Amino acid sequence: MAIGWIGHYAVGILYAGALIVFAGPEWLAAPTFLPAWILGMVTIGAGWFLMQPGMGAGWAASKRPNPMQVRLFNILAHTVFAIGLYGSALIVARLG
Repeated sequence: MAIGWIGHYAVGILYAGALIVFAGPEWLAAPTFLPAWILGMVTIGAGWFLMQPGMGAGWAASKRPNPMQVRLFNILAHTVFAIGLYGSALIVARLG
């Protein structure tokens, strides 16, 4: 389980780097929430179409007894991820 969590956080760090690359240094100097939230929503696809099927849960948790609950939790969790990206960017912008 520890390897899974370490891998999950490592991927999150890579996604944060991708956000900086795609949004550009202007975004890092004056961050807005929308690019971080868009990235958060896009990254749900990795879980729905790679991770969950790979663990036997089906596409977007379709084989789980409560797929809509899982999907809503994924959206909530990735919105929290976006808030973390945005908050971290605000801190970096204030320090820079």
